[in-house]
Amino acid sequence: MTDSPQQLLATAAQQLNAGAHQDCLNTCRSLLEKEPSNADALFLVARAAPLAGDPGLADRAFRFLLPLKPFREEHWLAYISFLRKYRKFEPAEQCARELVSLAPGSSQAWHRLGLCHFDQEHYEDALAAATKAHELAPERSEGWELAAAALQKSGDLPAAIERCRLGLGKAQRRARLHYALAQLLRQECEFGEAAKAYVAAEKEGFDAPELYRNLAEALLDSGELEDAMAWAGRGVERHRAHAGLHRTLARVRHSSNASGDPLEDLRAAAEAQRGDPALWQTLVELLKRLDREDEASRTLRRARELGCPDTPGMLALEALDAHRQGRSQEALEQFDQLLTKTPDNVLVIHAFLELALKARDYDRAGRLCERALQIDPFDQVALAYQGTVWRLLGDEREKWLLDYNNMVVPVPVQAPEGQTRESFFNELREVLEALHVNQARPIEQSVRGGTQTNGFLFRLKHELLARLEEQLRAAIASAVERFPPDDEHPFWSRRHRSPTRDGLRFAGAWSVRLRGQGFHTNHIHPEGWVSSAFYVHLPQEVREGDDESGYIQFGQPMKELGLDLPPQRVVKPEIGTLVLFPSYMWHGTVPFESAEPRITVAFDLLPEA
Repeated sequence: MTDSPQQLLATAAQQLNAGAHQDCLNTCRSLLEKEPSNADALFLVARAAPLAGDPGLADRAFRFLLPLKPFREEHWLAYISFLRKYRKFEPAEQCARELVSLAPGSSQAWHRLGLCHFDQEHYEDALAAATKAHELAPERSEGWELAAAALQKSGDLPAAIERCRLGLGKAQRRARLHYALAQLLRQECEFGEAAKAYVAAEKEGFDAPELYRNLAEALLDSGELEDAMAWAGRGVERHRAHAGLHRTLARVRHSSNASGDPLEDLRAAAEAQRGDPALWQTLVELLKRLDREDEASRTLRRARELGCPDTPGMLALEALDAHRQGRSQEALEQFDQLLTKTPDNVLVIHAFLELALKARDYDRAGRLCERALQIDPFDQVALAYQGTVWRLLGDEREKWLLDYNNMVVPVPVQAPEGQTRESFFNELREVLEALHVNQARPIEQSVRGGTQTNGFLFRLKHELLARLEEQLRAAIASAVERFPPDDEHPFWSRRHRSPTRDGLRFAGAWSVRLRGQGFHTNHIHPEGWVSSAFYVHLPQEVREGDDESGYIQFGQPMKELGLDLPPQRVVKPEIGTLVLFPSYMWHGTVPFESAEPRITVAFDLLPEA
């Protein structure tokens, strides 16, 4: 007995819901052989084909489906979503325009059109379509949310916040809208109000891990360390297997100097989710950051005992650990095998580079540098290692890559008009001191014996910080305009032709407050082009001392490499002086002894694209 079309449709739907995508397609084909224009069968094919790895079949099914009568809006909406998923933005927009002409009173049609405009960065058009969507259906939150996003992208943050607030007064399902408002308020540096909006989003059902991470960050920015820790902990309770949330909780616990082990929840989660490599890898990485190397080794063995699967990250950590335990040849062979399987995995190449230098295999390290720089000529990690390799081999190219005399550039920063340098930097010290609310060093940064501010410093709405940014930009421009033109050099070639306010952008900015015996470990900045140290306050012992305590040093690789290489240049810090240097240049500070703090502002710069 042959199944009826209704029975075949029911079977195909069950197969789709059960994840048997190919079976679903086969069942639909049986039905379509009898009824080629069966819209329900075609729609099931369009939904199942991408899941079975055949998006081309889905596209053909949609194209055959949409002209069929009667018109069904859900099919058009699904096709637009399909095209957007595969980044076919222009066809998606054309489809959305056709849908709007067919259903001009549909808020969902206008919303989809707005999304298509947004995908292509046509924010004015996106705003117009989103506004039409929420005018047609003010009870639906997605139109309000998209309108706010378009306003934000257009640079009108207050209007975006206002649009969210208007939507909250009219929409019914408001959880995502509360979350969108929280994100905008946080960008506006209204951290307390942002935290309230995050909490409101959670109360109305928004339960994504990102909510708890962002809420904890907002509370940190507000100086509410205990609340930040509590909400990060709540997020971990809700999402036990989310490695990013565990990383946030560990970071907050550590920077708050809370009692107990900051990694205890992460370890418990890894033990419970024994096959989750992200949790184990995060745990091992943080143990190493805390200089708990023996425990990291035991954790790697424990992960294997519990069946943690192979991933490039875990295999790289195991190889580095094998070297630490004296099995260098085994470690090199492990990396060779791993790199054969993942030849373009830059993180694996970086880890292999670290191992090659530790194992004193400089020729191999040089080949790995070349490989990484073929993938990205501006890979700051690879450039740092390249300079170290050339130095170890006595290669003259090191002096070309790392010109310590000309690339380390001290620049005096002037006070704003009408203010003395002494009064400006004294006021600035007070402002920065108030921002150092953390009780311990950041777990994943180079600071030792000190604290670092949260987030991007110049986003904060403080008149003195705004004036500082202006003065720094002027100093930066005066230095960068003197960079020599050299299209072949990985540092000089990135010089912007007109280093104006719009010619350079900050890739991050923060303040560091070091206590006595505090220092920065030798490190580089992987995400920058030009990095910096600007001195706001220095202890008397640093200002007037006859040794190099508290100085900044360049050219000495990180101690983990075990290389006996001294610094190439050491610079005495001066209050009001900005020191610029390549982000790939090894740099750190010499510890100092004083009851006074050493306060700096640091940032990374990138040239505008």
